[in-house]
Order: sequence, then structure tokens, then C-alpha cells
Amino acid sequence: MVEDETLVALDIEIAIEDAGMRVAGHAIRGSEAIALADAHRPDLALVDLQLLDGATGIAVAKHIITHGGMVVFMTANRSALPADLAGACGVIGKPFTGAGLVAALRFLKLVLAHQPIATAPPQCLELGSSCEPLSTSDVASTGEGPQNDLASSKRLIN
Repeated sequence: MVEDETLVALDIEIAIEDAGMRVAGHAIRGSEAIALADAHRPDLALVDLQLLDGATGIAVAKHIITHGGMVVFMTANRSALPADLAGACGVIGKPFTGAGLVAALRFLKLVLAHQPIATAPPQCLELGSSCEPLSTSDVASTGEGPQNDLASSKRLIN
């Protein structure tokens, strides 16, 4: 995760683990986040906009996306993001509840695993145009089912 506030980072880490995922690392500066992403190649990164070294979250997100990762911004300042979310999958607004974050992470886990999703995203998660979850109606029309079992894969949250 990329978050410069220690208490918020601890809450996020607990939610990640409660959602059945694991934390590959924690960065508080943009340069640290890029190095961590290069070392671990996460499938999903939770990225704050404002980091210890300034508003570097968008640059971090673009780097992770360029290298094949999915990004979800976590911010209290949604208006600071471009309309296309800089290519990110979505946004989780701050403040968030623990239960809301866990629900959002479980939803994103299904998206990552290409599993059908029968419900709308949790209220705290705003999806961007680059994030297209597979609905159960898509599965019925294509005959395709889940591609991956996330629980048995090496997927990481950073």
C-alpha cells in the first residue's frame, strides 16, 4: 500500500488481511512506492494521492499500471484526480469504514480473478472506465467462468 499516514496504513493493512489478501509492502514516498512495485509486481496497489514527498500518487499509479498492475486510489480529495482516474481502476474515498474497505477489497479480488460479479460495487468504491468487472450475465452469454482462484494464487496487494 502507498499511504503516508501510519494509523490509516494500519487500518488498511487490517482490511487487506480481513479480505483474504496479503500486503507486499508499505511505502510513504513516491520513490519508495515505485521501488516496492518494481520489486514485487503487485496485481493491485492501493495508492494515496498525497504522500510524504508531495502529490506523487498519480505518478506512482501510472508507473504501476504501465507495469501491469491494477491501481485503486484512496483519497479524501477525489476532485484532485483527472476524469479518467489516470488509468486507475477506481477510487475509495476517505474517510472509509473498515467494513466498507473490506467489502471493496473483496469486490476487487473478484475483478482480479476474472470471476463473475452479481452485485454492484460497494458504495465506498467508485469504479473507473478501465475497470470492467465480469457480470454474471456476461458469463451466461459467453459461457466463460472464473479464470483464476485468487485464494490459491500468488496475487499481492501493495
